[in-house]
Amino acid sequence: MLIKFKISKIKQLFYNFEYIKDMKNKTINIFVGLFLVLLSSQIFAKEPGDKIDDFTIVNFDNKTYTLSEVKDSKAIVIIFWSAECPFVQGFNDRINDIVKPYIEKGVTFWGINSNQTETVNQVMEHYKNNNYIFPMLKDEGSKVADIFEATRTPEVFILDNGRTILYHGRLEDNSRKEKVTTHDMTDALDEILAGKEVTSKTTKSFGCTIKRNEKN
Repeated sequence: MLIKFKISKIKQLFYNFEYIKDMKNKTINIFVGLFLVLLSSQIFAKEPGDKIDDFTIVNFDNKTYTLSEVKDSKAIVIIFWSAECPFVQGFNDRINDIVKPYIEKGVTFWGINSNQTETVNQVMEHYKNNNYIFPMLKDEGSKVADIFEATRTPEVFILDNGRTILYHGRLEDNSRKEKVTTHDMTDALDEILAGKEVTSKTTKSFGCTIKRNEKN
C-alpha cells in the first residue's frame, strides 16, 4: 500500500512538472511572439530618408487623391487618424488650429483612416462633425498604411515633393493640450519651411494600433 502511494505521488509530481513546463513554454512563446511583433514594427517601419511608393485613393468625397500629383507643396503631411481612438479624439478640437497656419504657407495635409474596424460612413461622419480643414481619406484594406508601415493613430509622416520622408513620429508629446511640452510635427515643419534640416527626424509615436484585416 505504501509503495502504491509513493508511486502515485511520484506520478502526480511528474504530471505537475510536465504541466508547469508546458505552461512555461507557452508563456515564453507568447512573449517571443509579442517581441517579434514589436521588433518587426521597428525594423520595417519607413523612416526619414526612405522614399514612399505612390498611391491613389478614390475617396468618399468623390475626389481622387494621388500622392505623386502633389507637386507644388512646401511639404506633404500624412497623419494616420481614427474616428474612435481616444488619443486622436484629444486633438479633435485643436487640430485645425495646429495645421491652419501651415496650410496657409503651402503645406499639404492629408488625414488617412486605415482602420478596417471603422466604416466609410463612420469616417465621413467623424470628418463632418469635426469640420476638418484638410481631407480625410479612407484607406480600404490598409494598403496605404502598409506602404508607410504605419502602426498607430495618430502617427505623422512629413514628406518632400519627391515623396522622401523628412520626419516620422508623433504630432505632439501628449494628446491632452494642458500636458503638451513639445510640438514635434510643427517644429519639424518650421525647420523645413526655413530651409533647414529637421533636427529631430524621428520621435516615438503613441496611440491606438491600426486595426488591419487578419491575413491568412
